[in-house]
Amino acid sequence: MAFFKDVSFKNAGADFIGFIRTPGHHSPWLFLAACVPTAIIIYTFYLDAMEKATPPPREIIYIESWPASRSIEDSKAAITERQKIKDKMIAREKEAYKAFGRAVGMDVDRIEREARAEQAGTKGAEK
Repeated sequence: MAFFKDVSFKNAGADFIGFIRTPGHHSPWLFLAACVPTAIIIYTFYLDAMEKATPPPREIIYIESWPASRSIEDSKAAITERQKIKDKMIAREKEAYKAFGRAVGMDVDRIEREARAEQAGTKGAEK
């Protein structure tokens, strides 16, 4: 690195020892107070680098396979079952958004009525 080409650790150590030997009161607590936050920051950067260096786990995607002898009725039943599950998920999501809206002070019932009225108006205009 270009940063360390002008740094001499031998001279830095000699300078530190010379500073400690100078007459005066040098508290080791001040030295620790200066070194500990720096060490914590450097250690945090190290942990973050190690976490980001590990690759994420592989994502496994399962693909359904059906027998070739599957009937149309079986297919329609599976589609209907999946659609019921999706409808339940959408209903739970709507309820969660309504709860959030109520929590932040919105009148979600009024908003829903306006949306239904608007949808009925657009359906009437299309016909």
